[in-house]
Amino acid sequence: MVKNDTIRVYEYGWLVVDEKYGPEGNIVFRKIHFILLAKYLTQNSRCNYYSIYLDRIKFLNYVGVIKVGNLTIEVLPKTDRHEANEDEWQKVLLQMLAISLDVKAKTTTHADIILRKHSVLEAYLYLFLQNAEILLHSGLVKKYRTDTSNQNALKGKLLFNQQVSKNAVHAERFYVAHQVYDKNNVYNAIIEQTLCCITTLKVSESLTKQASRLLLDFPECTPQNISSKLFEKLVYDRKTERYRTTIELARIILLNYHPDIKGGSNSILAIMFDMNILWESYIFRMLSNASHDPDTKCQVLPQRSVSFWQHPDKWSLSLIPDLLVKRDGKESFVLDTKWKYKSDTSMEDVRQLYAYGNYFEASRRYLLYPDRRAKKVEKLEGSFYDTVTKNPSTYEKCGLIFIDLLNQDKTLNLNIGFEILSELF
Repeated sequence: MVKNDTIRVYEYGWLVVDEKYGPEGNIVFRKIHFILLAKYLTQNSRCNYYSIYLDRIKFLNYVGVIKVGNLTIEVLPKTDRHEANEDEWQKVLLQMLAISLDVKAKTTTHADIILRKHSVLEAYLYLFLQNAEILLHSGLVKKYRTDTSNQNALKGKLLFNQQVSKNAVHAERFYVAHQVYDKNNVYNAIIEQTLCCITTLKVSESLTKQASRLLLDFPECTPQNISSKLFEKLVYDRKTERYRTTIELARIILLNYHPDIKGGSNSILAIMFDMNILWESYIFRMLSNASHDPDTKCQVLPQRSVSFWQHPDKWSLSLIPDLLVKRDGKESFVLDTKWKYKSDTSMEDVRQLYAYGNYFEASRRYLLYPDRRAKKVEKLEGSFYDTVTKNPSTYEKCGLIFIDLLNQDKTLNLNIGFEILSELF
């Protein structure tokens, strides 16, 4: 069996050719890995997960996993004020992914079971396989499609040209186009192709066996040309809405899998997430869960676009705040999530919040940062200056909220939504 090595690095960390990494310092980041990653970046310029320097790579604000041949690189998140180790940050990352992607394995107990078994890559693949198995057991969706083939009875539309060319000596057959209602559709095809992809990856034998077992029960579907446009065209209805999470997991796997052009074992699979977006999504999910509680009942809205300026050529610029919290008959709040906190608050961020408040009628706006403070959530109030009195306003506020995303035992704080809303209200 081929050995698979794993290197862990934090966001904005470096990997240097010929240097040793890993818990025992025995895993070498080799020149071939550097060349493959450089080639991957050249061929996929939009995947700006890292920057290339002379014999070294610097990772950026993306976290997740990159598999280069037999080497797995886990890129972990980390805040400046937390001293958790790599195992604990791996656990935090997987929990945030499970919550943000809205997959079934949301509970701490279930996530712990996954983490004890798998690396970041294998845990992600496990989440896909788990969701695919749930779909299979609940019944795969059927759709109408047009099938063109020889039939022993005339049904549907007879295709005369094909009838003449294919059935000249078989008068008893009919070459027709007819409607078929079966499981051969784009949704099932995407899942089937993802299962096939997993069986070719060098991951744990249990995962490849699970993928192979699911393939045996999956219907044979017409292969799809995998591209971002294919996923953009998908429309979810009452029957296919339950596929959404599984398809999203499949999309990330399929669009980021790049077999080496020369074949062999030098394929690359990159499953990476913008940490700023992941942080925003995690906060949104936590606030949404807490918004249904009677004590913190409110409406939490994700990014909403409002046009605020029109160019003479008739195109417009828009304002898109991260989160909007509304309470019936009471004031609204604009929340802008920021993954990193520096000693200086960005002037551009404050200007944005000033505009957000005016257009969304929110007198209070806050920047949300991950940080360890005396309390789980600490709110610091700042004020805009009144345009008339030139003094700090008592009404229009722009503050900072620092959130400790970890519990004392270094696990992800799953009650943070309640704590944020309680501090706001």
